[in-house]
Amino acid sequence: MVKVSDAHLEARKRSILDAACRVFSQKGIELATMAEVAAVAGISPGAIYRYFENKEELARGCMTSKAEAIEAQWEQTAVPSGDPMGAFADLSRLTFGALNDPASCVDTMLTVEQMLMMARGRAPVTAGHIREEFPAVVTGIAVRLQHAREAGQLPADIDPTALAGALFAFYWGARLVRMIDPETDTDAQLDALFRVLQHAAPVAKSPQNA
Repeated sequence: MVKVSDAHLEARKRSILDAACRVFSQKGIELATMAEVAAVAGISPGAIYRYFENKEELARGCMTSKAEAIEAQWEQTAVPSGDPMGAFADLSRLTFGALNDPASCVDTMLTVEQMLMMARGRAPVTAGHIREEFPAVVTGIAVRLQHAREAGQLPADIDPTALAGALFAFYWGARLVRMIDPETDTDAQLDALFRVLQHAAPVAKSPQNA
């Protein structure tokens, strides 16, 4: 028997995920079937089960994208010293830059679908991931803002936790608008936001935002 290479297996798995993302974004995770995913991927329905145990596992695979690496950075509580606002701006621009990837629109659609299911009292396949990820990211933002405030890069009366929640909401609002209108310049919106934060700072210490 000819041994199938790891590269071939990984490529096949990736093609199934790409097909699933397309089908899920068009029909929704609940209504989509494995047979439909298989048809788009150009394989038999049974072949999918060699790579994914069920539709729930396949949906989780679609939800875990390259954005995971960025999320992991936000969840870190240890931040570089010296220029905390500059480091915050760099990671923010990296995060918003990822929205320029066409695949991010599909990821947004799938995440919003899961949010709606949660709001309607149903437990989506990624409920645990969403409930854990969102607060962890907000906490990471708040820690960075706290360091920036201590460095004199934000006003002393700013509540880092409240501002972190507002910025996280701003990010998700940008994702939703970008999903509806892909031509929206979310990078420019982020730059405008940082200019507002810069002007509010008692001491301008971050040359990156000048």
